[in-house]
Amino acid sequence: MKKSVKVISVLCIITILFSIILPSIVNASSTSYTQTIKSGIEQFPESYRKYLYKIQDLHPNWTFDAYYTGISWNTLVEKETDCGHNRIIASANSLWKCNRPTSNVESGYACASDAIIKYYMDPRNFIGDDVKIFQFLEISYNEKISTVDSIKTTIASTFMNSDYKYNKDGIYLSYADIILEAAKQSKMSPFSIATKIIQEVGSKGSESVFGRYPGYEGYYNFFNYGANDEGNAIENGLKYARDKGWNNPYTAIVEGAKLLANSYTNAGQNTAYFYKWDVVGSTILTSGNTQTVVSSTSSSENQLFRHQYMTNVEDPTSQARNTYSTYVKNGIIDEKLNFIIPIYDNMPAANKLPTNLTTKDGALYYLTGTAVRLREAPSTSAKALATLNTLDEIVAVIERETATDSTGRKWDKVKISSGQIGYIASQYLSPCQDDTTQQVQQKAEAKIDGTNIKATPTTTVSKVGELLKLTKYEVYSGQTKITEDSNLATGYILKDLTNNKQYTVVVMGDVNGDGKISSSDYVRIKNKLREKVTLDEFQNKASDANFDGKITSADYVKVKNVLRGKTTINM
Repeated sequence: MKKSVKVISVLCIITILFSIILPSIVNASSTSYTQTIKSGIEQFPESYRKYLYKIQDLHPNWTFDAYYTGISWNTLVEKETDCGHNRIIASANSLWKCNRPTSNVESGYACASDAIIKYYMDPRNFIGDDVKIFQFLEISYNEKISTVDSIKTTIASTFMNSDYKYNKDGIYLSYADIILEAAKQSKMSPFSIATKIIQEVGSKGSESVFGRYPGYEGYYNFFNYGANDEGNAIENGLKYARDKGWNNPYTAIVEGAKLLANSYTNAGQNTAYFYKWDVVGSTILTSGNTQTVVSSTSSSENQLFRHQYMTNVEDPTSQARNTYSTYVKNGIIDEKLNFIIPIYDNMPAANKLPTNLTTKDGALYYLTGTAVRLREAPSTSAKALATLNTLDEIVAVIERETATDSTGRKWDKVKISSGQIGYIASQYLSPCQDDTTQQVQQKAEAKIDGTNIKATPTTTVSKVGELLKLTKYEVYSGQTKITEDSNLATGYILKDLTNNKQYTVVVMGDVNGDGKISSSDYVRIKNKLREKVTLDEFQNKASDANFDGKITSADYVKVKNVLRGKTTINM
């Protein structure tokens, strides 16, 4: 009896010890994260809200979901900066490339530096811009805004704007028809599908999509599945297509989109940001719901941080620009769009774009295009000193809009990170701002135009007299006299008491007559173009924010960019 008691006791001790040790072993190889979504700007941390309120002012119909990942910022950085699965274009600023021995991952790309990875992972660097924020757009199918005509507009300048017709059950389908069908079956946005195709094979298409590649005639691969870089990428992709039976564009696009959706969009990674940064679970969360995600080194369990559609850290930002352009061209930019934005625990104050330039070199501006040339003189015919191939490169502007060429294009004199000085077209530059309250300095200007006085925003009552050299005058709103330190507003009356003349004030961009530029002005111009509102004589004149003598979409874009602090209204 005593012996058996000892055996049982030993077994109990072993069992207890094993139960203590086992969780430690499990925890050593796996980590769980509790994730939840909360809707509304007020659900975001303050470091997010200050940007989102400004964006909502520009686009009142947009909504925002805060995705609490449960992942600490330091853990995210540790997982993503191991060198290898995050890349940057090889011609990028040297500070954007890591200096480890394995930095050159493949032709044309290099391993991304820790600093540039942190910059592109931090959502706060992109949510204050209503273009870049599109990398957080929820890319699920929306029947209300998904039409064949809108898809045709999206692909109008690409190889898919062709007379291609596929006979499916006696019905002839164009590329736009096929993409819409792919959207319905995959539950993805057709605009996202079109953007993905263009991203993968280019606007002119590649040999993957024409069905004529030697040895693989009649096969198509629009999403470059299987097109790895070991050997011939085109052949690898078309071999994949042949194995899948993708022997016509309809099948290749529809099945490819479904595969993409099932692997990413419908598996929780339902934004361009999440396609790149694998920080969410495999279930699409809705507001108020919670899930626990286990990340493990074991292949049998879910692994975060590795299921990525692309390796280029700039890709989500590049996609955002294309998607924004698509929504603008189709007139659906102000529809009800939802943005899902991740939040990490213990985030630092900021993750700045790495650059060796400082404000001592000049005002710092972002580059907003790729393959932008630094010119020896302010002209497209001038010698190219350098080609800047990356989005968000920072340059120092020495002289803003220092010259205008024969076509009316404005140029800035700049210094780039290499120290070279030259000229870049102003349209490719956007000011760096640490806070959304900062604005490009608005210059007070005014001029007499018949019976009107036209003025720029922030021009005060006292300043207009100085600008127009008036010796004795008064400004009224109805019967109320306006004080000297107040801003002029559209509809005010200026009485020149010396010359016994009277003028109606028109503040350019101030359509609603409140003496400032606000989202109300932007909306009024937009609704004027849609013929939803009627403006009076002076409101119409104030709407011509770019001084071209007519009211067009360029005017509300101008007002929007004034609101964003990216430009000013000048005479």
